[in-house]
Amino acid sequence: MKETPLKQAGSALVWRAVQLGGVKVIFMVRLLVLAWLLTPEDFGLMAIAVTAIGFFLNVTDIGMIPALVQGAEVDEKRYNAAWTVNVSRALLITLIVILTAPLIAQIFAEPRAVNIIRVLAMRPVLEALASIKVASLTRKLQFYPLAMIKLGEGLANIIVSIVLAPALGVWALVIGTLVGSMFYLLLSYLFAPHRPQLLFDSSSIQPLIKFGRWVFATSLIIMAGNYVLKVVISRQLGVAELGLYTLAIQLAFLPAEIASEIIGSVAFPLFARLQADIRQVTQIFRTTLIGMAALLFPVCLLIISLAPILEDLLGPRWAGTGSIIRILAFASIIGLLGEVVVPTLTGLGQPYKVTVIEVVQSLLFIGAVWTLTPLYGLSGAALAWLPAMIISQCVGIVFVQRLLWRPFAGLSKPVLAITLASVVGALVALIIAGLWPNLAGFFIANLLAVLVIAVFLWESDRRFTLGLVNNLGRIFPQVAGFIGYRPADG
Repeated sequence: MKETPLKQAGSALVWRAVQLGGVKVIFMVRLLVLAWLLTPEDFGLMAIAVTAIGFFLNVTDIGMIPALVQGAEVDEKRYNAAWTVNVSRALLITLIVILTAPLIAQIFAEPRAVNIIRVLAMRPVLEALASIKVASLTRKLQFYPLAMIKLGEGLANIIVSIVLAPALGVWALVIGTLVGSMFYLLLSYLFAPHRPQLLFDSSSIQPLIKFGRWVFATSLIIMAGNYVLKVVISRQLGVAELGLYTLAIQLAFLPAEIASEIIGSVAFPLFARLQADIRQVTQIFRTTLIGMAALLFPVCLLIISLAPILEDLLGPRWAGTGSIIRILAFASIIGLLGEVVVPTLTGLGQPYKVTVIEVVQSLLFIGAVWTLTPLYGLSGAALAWLPAMIISQCVGIVFVQRLLWRPFAGLSKPVLAITLASVVGALVALIIAGLWPNLAGFFIANLLAVLVIAVFLWESDRRFTLGLVNNLGRIFPQVAGFIGYRPADG
């Protein structure tokens, strides 16, 4: 029996969740352990190097991979042409970064970053040499091999970083990142076999560039906001404050990042395949939005409620992180809608609308950063996200309403139930953590809060027929079958 698009998406989402869940657990363990072993200055120096390389990656990204995923017909010539473009671009970036490292360090007012930037400049080449057929796995919603590739990369990174941290400091982060990229390169050919060939063929590249130009524009705009923010923090507040902010934003935005990667990587190719069926796209949009809200609202509110406890657990070197995490987690809640809107617009062949959203968000963000950071320090840098998120989400709502068929119909009651459940869970976590303000109490608070939220949502769904369980059961048939639940058709 042929699988429906929802069931295909469900299978893909399960494996994507396994991949991202495993990778992010590894990332979280790595982050917290290294926060004990290293200093905010180490994190700040690494942030400078990553930001600098990210700048050149974004200003040269013409969207080869998304174009391969979205295209109606993709042959071997286009795969080889895209691989050639990516490798050529990576070699150019590495050369430029190595030559301009002193200037980059001067921009951030941190000369210690020069050698770190130069060594980390090898990462783009390692990643570009990977099998281009990884795009084919995404295109076909085959996320099991992708999960294995990313988990291997993450494990290599965490093991090397933690083992070397006591002896090498910030260089443990650099070496761990490069070793992780090497594992990604090797595993990509194991799970997505391909014999790459250098092919400079304009007829194969032009169709990819036509779609990818909007991906390029969007990446460039996102990069501009990120770059300005980190330069302002480094120059005005210092590299230690940049390290504090880096840790805070990685923790606060982690749930949204997971959602973006899981939802985006599956929804984008799925919507690309269903472009002609707007009603089905709308159904999947609603289901995905509710599922994401049910997962992320509770997590973000738990982060907000437990941020001070987390700050205490990290130690006195990270004092002040808790308030920054709270502001950023609240901004993350505001931006949840965008995590579904972006892959929807891109998958339906309208990436220019995503660019418009990012232009609005980045301009507001940059203006707020320049205004608030000198006045309120790191808190001002975090607060700058709020107006940018609010206005850009409004723009996204307008675009989706014009494109889909009543996209938000019937969502008010489920969203209200999810919000109430999240608030109750956060209060429970706050009380438990207050009674046991230690590491054990922190984990117990989270576990009990998750249990309370799950029971609250299940009971609300049963009493008021919200459709939460049924919708999630249809998009996650494997999980529904495991717990013995049979979703109604529709």
